[in-house]
Amino acid sequence: MKKVIALGSLVSVMMTSQLSFAGNYCAGIRGNGELALSHWASLARIIENKGMPEKVAGGSSAAITLFMLDAISRNQSLSADSTKEHAQQALMLKSLVPHILYLYQVDAKSPVIMRLIGTATGLGDGGFIHKLKSAVRIAKDLPTFFDILGEYGPLLNPEIAKGLRRDFSFYKAQLSESLSVFGSFDAKNDKNIFFRKGLVDFKYLALLLGRVADMYAGHGSDKTNEHLSSFLNTCSMEPVGKTWDKLIAAKPECSNLLVETLNSYYEDPLVEKRVRRANGKGTYKKMVRVKRVFPNKMVFEKIGSGLNAFPTTAVVMGDAVDRYNSSLADYETNGAVDTKDFTLDFNTELKYGYWGRTDDLKNIQDQLQNSYNDDTKSSKFHAINGGVWFEALATSPAEPGLSNLVRIPDGENLNKNNIIYKPYFEKFWKIFPSLTAREWFNEKYPSRGVVPFREGLISAGGWSDLHPTLVLRANDCEDVIYITRQGGESVFGQQIFIRLTDYTDKIRFWGDIRDGNRDGWTNLTVDEESSPWNKLYNLANPDSSFNKSISEADAVYCTNWDKFNVFKGDITNTMTDAYNAPVFLKDESRRAEFNFGLDSAGKSPDNFPGCIVKNL
Repeated sequence: MKKVIALGSLVSVMMTSQLSFAGNYCAGIRGNGELALSHWASLARIIENKGMPEKVAGGSSAAITLFMLDAISRNQSLSADSTKEHAQQALMLKSLVPHILYLYQVDAKSPVIMRLIGTATGLGDGGFIHKLKSAVRIAKDLPTFFDILGEYGPLLNPEIAKGLRRDFSFYKAQLSESLSVFGSFDAKNDKNIFFRKGLVDFKYLALLLGRVADMYAGHGSDKTNEHLSSFLNTCSMEPVGKTWDKLIAAKPECSNLLVETLNSYYEDPLVEKRVRRANGKGTYKKMVRVKRVFPNKMVFEKIGSGLNAFPTTAVVMGDAVDRYNSSLADYETNGAVDTKDFTLDFNTELKYGYWGRTDDLKNIQDQLQNSYNDDTKSSKFHAINGGVWFEALATSPAEPGLSNLVRIPDGENLNKNNIIYKPYFEKFWKIFPSLTAREWFNEKYPSRGVVPFREGLISAGGWSDLHPTLVLRANDCEDVIYITRQGGESVFGQQIFIRLTDYTDKIRFWGDIRDGNRDGWTNLTVDEESSPWNKLYNLANPDSSFNKSISEADAVYCTNWDKFNVFKGDITNTMTDAYNAPVFLKDESRRAEFNFGLDSAGKSPDNFPGCIVKNL
């Protein structure tokens, strides 16, 4: 049986207890869009005290966090001393934000395209959105459009690029609409949210995230690994109990050591080559820079082959797949005019898909049926077998508003070289360049696509299960930590769900759900009471899946990340709040196991709804 300790630890307090639990807990992580940096700060606090979790689950931006945890867990060059190893793993999590911010430095050695990671995580634009706005405003044709985008061109969703060639005016208007709502996650007013194709190419983003993960996994060059080891050995014990900002204030050289590591990883390497003399007579040896080749290993690893991870996404299936594809075609043919909202049957056409090891997924399915047969969310479980990280990263974070509903890559049958070396534009007779973007999937002839897809399934994003504790409990986790934030279920996720399941005319307050969301909604009508929304997400319903999930956590790490806006530069406060968040335990007799998460005074005006199960 696995042991999963509630969030906290015991670095200096109760050393024996720390050794007993370290490395034997499971962590469920609430997805949070552009606020993933709060995951990293929270987990850094946990891991420096308790070690790496044994199993993890989550969707949306939490899928990215799970991926980074898997990479860190694979690094074989960390200290043999468990206390120091935990500190080194936590330090790598703390370094993720300065790592991403490094990509924007004028003298950074990284390719400009790496800045897409900052765009996706809310840590910065890096020029992509600015260039897109300029191209939409100025360009009158496709060549001019891509001239303006310049080196940012490959970041644009190739489906948009192909559409611009086919119908420049319509897709330019779609881009303008996407830019106007980018980052707003407005499921109430964004009428085209299920159909409008996203700005960002999430499959290309998966490759870029893989580059970051490879460095932490130790897949860089010997030189890079030497720099990384120097950074970790010099700085790992200093930051225990400190955020990154406090670490570099106490030990400024740690910032320099990280930058040296990143320079080594990203810069074009120097190699000795024999070159011909200027006069053409003979050759000589010379050190020259050659194009950097990234490892591209982590993104193609089987999910669960390292850290036991369960990323998740909402899965549309059955007749709804053909209906969606037909509606999408009508949407584009009719110029997005008078398009009926896409809806499906909750009982037969929507599942909550999880990737993971095949045997674990089978165990989870069996245990959910046996132990939680009266839970609505558990009844929606769907196993996605044989997956690799590429497919989870390409789908779970690609939520409505950032993307339309998308095909799920088939990780069991993809060819990684086809993905790594995919050209952005097609070539005539494989020789002459064109302005026709090459899409990832071939709907008409699936086997001819760059990436094969899973037949009969499309993804609607990872908003569906933001409290994945039951999945962990069903996979033999005895101690589960849930990393979340105060308040009710995601407003965005609830409104997407209500629209998707065609309940907008049955739930009176669906458009204003934020008003009563912090504690949930009461005084429901018969239709509202019997709705899937109430059974799944209503915090005021004691039998909702949300409340059951909270009650199954042994510890809840309760941040307040919704208070902050990283798009407006509120990075430090977001991370500080997450690192110092209170921890609530199901069994208070275990409080001695924690030497952090003790201070909750003044952090909630109404006793932390969404973190503490209340008597309803």
